[in-house]
Amino acid sequence: LDSGKWECHEHNFWVQPPPMWNMPLPLRNELSQNCDLAFVKGDANYRRLLGDLEWNMSDPFQQVVGDYFPCPVCALRTLKAEVGCGMREELVVRAKGLDENWSTNGRFGVVHFSRGHGL
Repeated sequence: LDSGKWECHEHNFWVQPPPMWNMPLPLRNELSQNCDLAFVKGDANYRRLLGDLEWNMSDPFQQVVGDYFPCPVCALRTLKAEVGCGMREELVVRAKGLDENWSTNGRFGVVHFSRGHGL
């Protein structure tokens, strides 16, 4: 951070419950113009990226999130709710075979990347 290569920016939106596609326009513009990569961490924020809606687990993250997020984004999440996308079907089947509560107990996680909107 001291080198100026990483910067952290605060905004009240990051701690609010609305889906991330309801991001305020000034924040959306700031990210679009000034952010090379945003990190979104944690189950609650991941669920906000997906609007806490039920997607097919294999729906591409780029289509679900990248089509609206204003900059490249990396999502880091431990699975603790039955909401997800961007997972290969064979891995979902394997996880279900290993643990019937695979999507809710925190045993598994995902790292997703999207180029963001218009890139």
